[in-house]
Amino acid sequence: MKGDDPLMQAPVRVAHIASWVRSIGGVETLLARHAEKDAGGGLSATQFSLFDRPPYGGVREENYVPLRFNWRSIPWRMRRQISGELARLAGAVTVWHGGWGLPWFADSDHSSRRVVCLWDGPQDFGSWLPQMRPWLDGVISMSQSATDAAREMLPDWPRERFQFLKVPMEFPSELSVARTCRDEWVIGSAGRLVTPQKRCERLVPFVEELRRLKVNYRLEINGDGPMKSWLQQKLGDDKRVEFLGWQDRELYWNRMQDWDAYVSFTDHEGGPIVLLEAMAAGALPVFPAIGGSLGDDYLSDLEVTCQYPAGDPIAAARVMRDLAETPVDVANRVRCVARESATSHTPTQYDADFASFTHSIAAMPRISLKPTGTRSTQWFDWLPLGLITRAFPSALWR
Repeated sequence: MKGDDPLMQAPVRVAHIASWVRSIGGVETLLARHAEKDAGGGLSATQFSLFDRPPYGGVREENYVPLRFNWRSIPWRMRRQISGELARLAGAVTVWHGGWGLPWFADSDHSSRRVVCLWDGPQDFGSWLPQMRPWLDGVISMSQSATDAAREMLPDWPRERFQFLKVPMEFPSELSVARTCRDEWVIGSAGRLVTPQKRCERLVPFVEELRRLKVNYRLEINGDGPMKSWLQQKLGDDKRVEFLGWQDRELYWNRMQDWDAYVSFTDHEGGPIVLLEAMAAGALPVFPAIGGSLGDDYLSDLEVTCQYPAGDPIAAARVMRDLAETPVDVANRVRCVARESATSHTPTQYDADFASFTHSIAAMPRISLKPTGTRSTQWFDWLPLGLITRAFPSALWR
């Protein structure tokens, strides 16, 4: 059934449920693609945002429902609102992106089947996926290693209830991965400048170690966020460090074509997309061995070492030094292999795999608990969400 053409089957109603739909981020970018492409895969989809507010969405449109929850929202009212909105799609396959809200709202989603889309690695979902098993019919992951981890957590499930979706990537056709030998080693970093997850503060010891190792580097930091001022204070006296802010797509790809290498300090990821972009553009990826990411899928078997122990920016700098000293013909050979892995992530394949899996889950027997709307009242159901998140975070998964 999984390989059947979804266009030859009856349309399946789908409710995408995500924390944010119209904000800036990788998940939101892919949800925009779903809004455009789901119908072509035989899916009649509506997207529900839990927290979108203007200027990033927040205004109801056809097939887009912003619930506009905030820190003042109270769980029992949130449940009532979600139940009322999803009742219009009773019998749909609900796709819970990231899993946030599943314990509170699953029994009110009026679904026929229920899927969770894991956008992160097992460091995130390992703490809650096993206990959510009774509420689920299928699991989508963004890397093979994350899919393998999910299967280990749900060992009684057959393989066909799991799907590895290759994050789609579109890139300029004229990209060249080859680099020439030059004295300066150009390093790129891209993404949100924040401490949670991305751990951009590790740029500081990384740069300090590059200096100690006498690497002739130039570092381009592409992105923005609350840590930018702090980083500029720590690194601003180094003329070899540039803060570029957010770049438009054409300039972004042009910059990346000049990078010899790309570095990340993340603690956990399902992808990330920027890793694939760097690989497609010929930048050698220096990425932590965090487990459950595309870095773990693609980098461990390369001819040269591109991974380093998670959480260790000193080790990252030493890997970078070794790559800078790698003969250019060897480095270019590695770049070609990395590009081949990255460019296998085609948008059309992503669209087809998501549609096929959704149709397959809809056709399988239901194994999840039905949405009876009878979840027992919890003591925190009358507290504001902001207080629960800060003082009682474990309640989010009860």
